[in-house]
Amino acid sequence: MPRFLHTSIFVNDMKESIDFYTGKLGLKLLDGPYHYPGNADMAFVGKDWNSYIELVYDLEEHPPYEIGNRYEHLALEVDGDLRNYVDAIKAKGVTILKDVYKSPSGTRAIAFVQDPNGIPVELLEPRKAENLS
Repeated sequence: MPRFLHTSIFVNDMKESIDFYTGKLGLKLLDGPYHYPGNADMAFVGKDWNSYIELVYDLEEHPPYEIGNRYEHLALEVDGDLRNYVDAIKAKGVTILKDVYKSPSGTRAIAFVQDPNGIPVELLEPRKAENLS
């Protein structure tokens, strides 16, 4: 059976994006950044290689990227208490789009922040064992 591997996003500034996902949200830089002359710069961030985000800086001339009208958000499950996590990243200057609240199903807390490229990132507290089905 196929499994989800990664999502790839275009970024406006590679260094700023790596800093956001690693220095502020706490993911690891898994590989890169690599420079492919005439093509793109690429880096990979995540907890591990089971599921990660591919950051791509396109080297061709173009206006700054804007969020596509069919792109909704990225989602990350955080370790531990979501309230403490959001407070810690807010202190690092992360833009909070929607502070901690209960999910529509009421099963766990969620929040939304914004990455440096304007992409919303949903943060979720760990799913409780009885809710894994």
